[in-house]
Amino acid sequence: MYRESIELLKNHGVVFDKGLSQQELSMIEEIYGFSFPKSLRLFLSSVLPISKGFYNWRSLETENIELIKSVIRNPIDGIYKYADEVEWSDNWGDEPDRVEKLVAFVRDKLKTAPGLIPVFAHRYMPIDGNDNPIVLSIWGTDVICYGENLEEYFKIEFGEKDQNCIDFKNISHVSFWSDLM
Repeated sequence: MYRESIELLKNHGVVFDKGLSQQELSMIEEIYGFSFPKSLRLFLSSVLPISKGFYNWRSLETENIELIKSVIRNPIDGIYKYADEVEWSDNWGDEPDRVEKLVAFVRDKLKTAPGLIPVFAHRYMPIDGNDNPIVLSIWGTDVICYGENLEEYFKIEFGEKDQNCIDFKNISHVSFWSDLM
């Protein structure tokens, strides 16, 4: 499984370490307080990409743990800080007439938004119970779908497929995050 993705990444110079053991995966999930989606869990148990932009989940050094925790918080902190710049979603009903109300609404929605797991740089998988969730690119308040699933994401990120070719009709809705796209 994931042979094509691994070959694609290798062809783009990505360096790998051996895959994570089930014990390591469980320890990582305990440290960061989430469960990997099935697809990412399977991929990371096959190989662990450790090149620049990827996260070394194996390293339990305090500095690395704090880095990953910071990357996990970045999208949430960015949306919180710039809530007044969030584009209103039709899914939320009528837009408030005052910026203060909009900010309060967005920040409240953010409290129940699914968590995010960093995959590469500022690309994340939502923790929404899906075995093979979409991959989101999140930079500040800019949220876009960057892959229908993990394998499609790798094809887009590493130039095998254009991001515009995503079949958005097949993208499952992710609470809050999809509303920002």
